[in-house]
Amino acid sequence: MRQPNGQNFLIDANIANKIVKSASISKGDFVIEIGPGKGVLTDILKNLTDNLTIVDIDRQLADNLVLKYRDDHNVTVINKDFLKFELPQAPFKVVANLPYNVGTAIVQKLLPYSHFISAVFMLQKDVITRLVSGPGSKDYGYISIFRKYYADAEFLYDVPPGCFNPKPKVMSAVASFVNRNPKEPSANLFPFIKHCFSMRRKTILNGLATYLKSDKITAQALLQKAGIDYMARPDKLELSDYIKLTDLLN
Repeated sequence: MRQPNGQNFLIDANIANKIVKSASISKGDFVIEIGPGKGVLTDILKNLTDNLTIVDIDRQLADNLVLKYRDDHNVTVINKDFLKFELPQAPFKVVANLPYNVGTAIVQKLLPYSHFISAVFMLQKDVITRLVSGPGSKDYGYISIFRKYYADAEFLYDVPPGCFNPKPKVMSAVASFVNRNPKEPSANLFPFIKHCFSMRRKTILNGLATYLKSDKITAQALLQKAGIDYMARPDKLELSDYIKLTDLLN
């Protein structure tokens, strides 16, 4: 039966234990679990930390979790869309089997937040692959560079469909993320990267010229000043190349 909010509930205890172990939770950690569902990860997490907040958009699931954990005073259940949830003003770690339909949006909300320490996410494998990819890969794109700006990432392991109910039609995977605590990005950085990858088969020269609404001679001069091959495609450039170039634009 299809779930109303796109949930695929984890039912494999071995994978649940693996995910939590990957998060390196200590008693003093403030932990947020996104989309706890029926509590398979929560059952493990609540024994590892004194401060666990679980956030689920589904009213029925949240009500069930309130009952399930009514005697666990270290567990706070919040019935809310995580995208509208106000993040805490204190350092925290995240563990989550993310809903596949909003997983990327959740990652984009969380990673830039200064109080986020680290996260372990399970998502569909193609999204995890894009998040951890580097230059030259067919999976490398805007979200890869966005992630790299804010967090170091490591692909951990695959999770097959049989570990869920209902079974998803795709392979899942788990990755870890650690906050890099970067400075605020320049105003042009992410709009420019997004623009370039919207025309990823064109050269970076084309991308820059159209972004600036200028001629290619001006764009080529900027690229040469930044030490970037103007014939390279966007997926060949490192984050550092985009930063150098947008610093010049500023």
